Amino acid sequence: MKEITVNNIDKYEVARYLGYKDTLPDVEMTKIILECEQTMLKTIKPKYIYRIFDIEQIDEGVKIVGTQLVLTGEAIKKHLKGCTKAALMCTTLSSDVDMLIRSVEVNNMIKTLVYDALANVTIEQVCDEVEKIIEEDLPEYYHTWRFGIGYGDLPLSLQDKFLSVLNAQKTIGVCSTESCILTPKKSVTCILGLSKEKMENIKKSCDNCNMKEKCQFRKNGTTCN
Repeated sequence: MKEITVNNIDKYEVARYLGYKDTLPDVEMTKIILECEQTMLKTIKPKYIYRIFDIEQIDEGVKIVGTQLVLTGEAIKKHLKGCTKAALMCTTLSSDVDMLIRSVEVNNMIKTLVYDALANVTIEQVCDEVEKIIEEDLPEYYHTWRFGIGYGDLPLSLQDKFLSVLNAQKTIGVCSTESCILTPKKSVTCILGLSKEKMENIKKSCDNCNMKEKCQFRKNGTTCN
C-alpha cells in the first residue's frame, strides 16, 4: 500500500464548504482557517484500501463477482454500464480527526465548522490520490468518476457488506454503525467502474443524489461537483 501524504488543504474548497459563494473569507476568518489547517495536517492519518472485482449486471443492480455483495438500484447500473470491472474503495482520515472536532465543538462553534470543512475537503483530496494510484496500477483501463454508497438510489444500508468485502474494519479501522454511518466519521466508501473501452461518462449531478434536499451546497446556490 502506497503512503498518502497531505501537505496542503484546498482553501478555496474549504471556503465553499463554509458557504462563501461570491466572496472570500475576511482577514479574521482566513486567519482561523490557516491556523486550523496546520492543526488538521498534524492530526490526520490518511489510510485507504481498494480491491478490484469483476462485475455483472443483473436485474437488481450490479453483482460483485466472487462475493455476496450486490450494488442495488438503477443509478449504479447506469453508472457501471459498459464496465467489466469495478474498484471498491474506502478511505479515512482516522479517529483522531473526530476527536479533534469533538474537542472544540462545546465552546467554539466557528472552529468546529472550520475543522469540519477542512476534514471534508481533505478526505476528498485523499480520494483523489487513491484514484491516481488506481490509474497507475491499472493503466490499461478507463474509469468512471467515484460513485459513493448512498448516492442516487444506492442504499446506505450496503455500507456494512461493502466494508466486509474490503475487510476495511481490520485493515484501516473503518466500521459502520447500526444507522449505516461510517466511523471514523471522516471516511468515504465509493465505486469506480473500469473498462478497456472509452466510456461515455454520465455526469454526476444533483438530480440523482439522495442528499439533494439536505445538501448545504444547494442551499448556498452552488453544487458539490
